[in-house]
Amino acid sequence: MDYYARFSRNAIQFLALTGSTLKEFHALLPIFRACFLERMETYTLKGEKREHRRYVEYRNSPLVSMEDKLVFILMYLRKGTTQDIFGEVFNMSQPIANKWIHILHPCLSQALAELGERPARSVSELKVGAEEGQLFFQDGTERPIERPKDPEKQRKYYSGKKKRHCIKNNGFSSD
Repeated sequence: MDYYARFSRNAIQFLALTGSTLKEFHALLPIFRACFLERMETYTLKGEKREHRRYVEYRNSPLVSMEDKLVFILMYLRKGTTQDIFGEVFNMSQPIANKWIHILHPCLSQALAELGERPARSVSELKVGAEEGQLFFQDGTERPIERPKDPEKQRKYYSGKKKRHCIKNNGFSSD
């Protein structure tokens, strides 16, 4: 099935599913293709070192086209759902979905790095072209931690939202 054709019919839905506009998707696709093919020259689908035969798309692959592969990994990373459910969407079993995630994720990371578009992992990596005095916030998540013994720290780290003790990961930058 051509998943890309199905999901790309509606640009707003495509953005919601993948986190990319169609224009961004098509800009990323050639670099992703090159990274994927480079990886497949070295490794098999099982992740082992390739020794003899070159990579050829197998006939009954659940992700036939390169567009489908890119849509698959973008949707997985965007939605963060379980591999079981994700496999159902793409008509494959959970182990096959897991295999494709582990094959495609490094390819996507490499492609984004080549474009200079890898996500910032810390505030120091964040490059914002802001005017003087502007403040930017990146909302994050709350990661659970062990309950601190000190009552002062307990109050600081308690999350009424999660009803447990958490570290609140909110990064911000001001220039």
